[in-house]
Amino acid sequence: MRDLLYVPPGRRAATGVIGLLLPDFENPIFPALAQAMENRATEAGFASILCSTASAAYREVDYVHMLLDRKVDGMIFISCEMTNMSGEHDHYARLLEEGARIVFVNGALNSLNVPSVGVDEAIAGEVATQHLIELGHTRIGYVAGPAYYLPTLQKATGREAALRAAGLSPDGLVAHSEFTVSGGREALRELLGRVQRPTGVICSSDLMAVGVLQEAAAQNIRVPEELSVVGFDGIDATRWTNPALTTVEQPIEEIAEIAVSALKSLIEEPRKPLPDFSFRPRLALRASTAPPQ
Repeated sequence: MRDLLYVPPGRRAATGVIGLLLPDFENPIFPALAQAMENRATEAGFASILCSTASAAYREVDYVHMLLDRKVDGMIFISCEMTNMSGEHDHYARLLEEGARIVFVNGALNSLNVPSVGVDEAIAGEVATQHLIELGHTRIGYVAGPAYYLPTLQKATGREAALRAAGLSPDGLVAHSEFTVSGGREALRELLGRVQRPTGVICSSDLMAVGVLQEAAAQNIRVPEELSVVGFDGIDATRWTNPALTTVEQPIEEIAEIAVSALKSLIEEPRKPLPDFSFRPRLALRASTAPPQ
């Protein structure tokens, strides 16, 4: 029964508790989203159990077991393991078959009948790229997360659309690494080794963008005079970098409000169909972007 994630059939007695599952605490965007959701959940009358899955499917399954044991009313998965296109995701379908109430935030597959809330990742890639095009950049690189992650692919789609619309080639100038500061440094080193160096880069996350700033400084590349940098997420640290980081921000409070409202609706009216909610991200202009020399 535990291996199959068994949930007793029928409506269970409400416990007033929900589970919040996030990949890790290292990327500040995940605790920020979780904090906003916990605040909204408290306002809605729920207590929250916070679980960090370390972006591992087995950890996610273990926490789901624990939450089911505690008879939580529902769960919100933040950037769940489903965003890993190379992983196994059978446990979500089993949960749904047994009547579990789930909301996905920033990452879901259309094959499951689960409400999804988040930013449009393709629009994020397009907005970031379009900003650099408007500044006059024609060699725009992509400091990308792992190729098998859904947000990486979606941002690539937006970048390519913006480049094609401007009559620029989307080929080349893409380097994949982990969604970390060191991953950003590694990806920029790879891009700087290309025959045609980029004059601007968009990044899969703000942490990767911070790594880009660090690597640029280590190689005596001036930002933004010689390299413009755009991040994604809108973490507080983007205001503290040198230079302050231009980024594409997630509307954290709005995402949290809709996610908790959707879960509350599932709990109170489990058979009521709910739409997906997709927010357009916002460009926050700071000092890390400028016209190319």
